Amino acid sequence: VRVKVLDKNDSPPSFQGTESEVWVSEELGVGGLVAQVRALDPDTVGQIQYSVVQGAQARFSLHPSGSLRLREPLDRETTDTYTLQIRASDGLQSSDTYLTIKVSFF
Repeated sequence: VRVKVLDKNDSPPSFQGTESEVWVSEELGVGGLVAQVRALDPDTVGQIQYSVVQGAQARFSLHPSGSLRLREPLDRETTDTYTLQIRASDGLQSSDTYLTIKVSFF
């Protein structure tokens, strides 16, 4: 008799912290990489997908793999800080983190 134990999706993905901060130059071009978000999932089933839940979705584009790219030019004089709520989901469960993007002039 063989018994095969399979992992079930019973744990949500988790970020290392509930908040993080990055600095980006206002000279970064459209399509430039702003940040790479990453969550870990202790389950072996499911694939983590990322999405922006709240924040400046029009200004930034978050690929399901976690790469956050600039969609529109930045202007520090207009807005110097953005806060995005980012969700990691494994299809059944999810967790959120907050990413603060500070725009610099260099």
